[in-house]
Amino acid sequence: MTPADKERNLNEVMRTMPNSVEAEQNILFCILRNQAIQLEILSKLVADDFYQPNHVTIYEAMKEIAARSHKVGEDNMANTINFVSVVDCLRRNGKLAQVGDIDYILRLNELLPSAANYDEYLSIVKRASMMRKLINICGEIVRRAFISDDVGDVITYAEEEIFRLSQNDVNNGLVPFSDIVARTMVKINQRYVNPDDCRGILTGFKRFDAMTNGLHGGELIVLAARPGVGKSTLAMNIAENVAKNGKTVAIFSLEMSNEQIVERMLSSMSTVPLQYIKNGQLQNGESDIARLRTAQETISTAMKVYGNDFANIRPSEIASQCRRLKAQHGLDMIVIDYIQLMNSDSKDANQGRQNEVAAITRSLKLIAKDLNVPVIALSQLKRDAEIRNIKGEKAGGGEPVLSDLRESGAIEQDADIVLFIHKEQDAQTGSAKHSLIVAKHRNGELGNIPIYMLGKIVRFVDDDYIIEHSIKPDAEVQSKPQYDDNIELSGGEEQVDTILGLDEDEE
Repeated sequence: MTPADKERNLNEVMRTMPNSVEAEQNILFCILRNQAIQLEILSKLVADDFYQPNHVTIYEAMKEIAARSHKVGEDNMANTINFVSVVDCLRRNGKLAQVGDIDYILRLNELLPSAANYDEYLSIVKRASMMRKLINICGEIVRRAFISDDVGDVITYAEEEIFRLSQNDVNNGLVPFSDIVARTMVKINQRYVNPDDCRGILTGFKRFDAMTNGLHGGELIVLAARPGVGKSTLAMNIAENVAKNGKTVAIFSLEMSNEQIVERMLSSMSTVPLQYIKNGQLQNGESDIARLRTAQETISTAMKVYGNDFANIRPSEIASQCRRLKAQHGLDMIVIDYIQLMNSDSKDANQGRQNEVAAITRSLKLIAKDLNVPVIALSQLKRDAEIRNIKGEKAGGGEPVLSDLRESGAIEQDADIVLFIHKEQDAQTGSAKHSLIVAKHRNGELGNIPIYMLGKIVRFVDDDYIIEHSIKPDAEVQSKPQYDDNIELSGGEEQVDTILGLDEDEE
């Protein structure tokens, strides 16, 4: 065959969309002749999975029949899909002639493929349908590439549509729990034998990790606090701890630059106070430089952290970039700082801010599910929470509650876990106590966990860290802890108690 002949054959193939008339006919036959499998087939295909127009119409009639019932005496009976009922439905809808009249339905009814091979016919029909959808998506991408003035919109559309097609979500309908319970018991037994295998991503805060068994794929975790309490600090500490364990983390900061985040990580890991890093007045000279270089080496070689500090990023762009990162380098966790600074993907200027925030949180939850990673999204609290905290017990207690989440109840609704950082200030001594409140936990317990703010190095720690490093905060005044002179922190150098300080919050 000459090259010209090959090109002609290719052009001929490309003029016809992928399809298999025979597989479509065999599927329709299996529905007509085998009541035991017809509902299973109907749950796995939609009308546009068929290519031939008459097959689309016949399949729609079958779906219509299956959705109805009829009276037999006092009982309701589901309508049966067979030759007679299909012909009757098509005739009543005025579509019998357009499918080839009774003769074509009769031909389908008299085919003799093996109903045992219906899975193979399903696979062929579904594969051809997917190929056609992919061709249509590519055509739309080409069209948009010609007319759009925003290359980012075209790329985002392409990635979203192809990713959605690759997921190939199918509603399998109701399934009996008798089929599921055995598999579930196997998993429970595996967890019992190897409990470490079922743990999620550990945050480095041991009591919190024990309560949640780690963060799991598909979860949306909302971390909320008033400005200045330290939600960005805690989120970055978690990201740092997760990355140190070999996980890949993506950070989207709408408030801080990537450089500011890196400065905070260097301070936290080296124990060199952030203030000295910012003003260049390193109190210990070359010793501080050495610790910073050790932290730099750890970030550069042992941690997989990626940052985006674009202030106007939308959920669709986050999803697009994270899909790409997961495909190229893997992805284990996403951090977004913070929800109220984000814009939704909707172009409706009249939707209202509450609806916009609701759309954003729904999108973040879908990102968590689609990519099967935990998403930590930071959120502001209403000013009511701060006022109530100042008034204290006279107003019914100062701790934040779920209704304090700012701008939308959808945040509470979509989140799997809601965390509050609560700061209780002593007006007389100026000291402060912090706690991490687990206010909502879809799959576990709630609780209140004491945490401590090492303000000079922008780090939160918990009781386990305090004990492990022999830090002895006063029982009442947590702002003036005592440290061992020989304490060793992440920089590996001996530190003295003057290096660390509490309650110097930076958002």
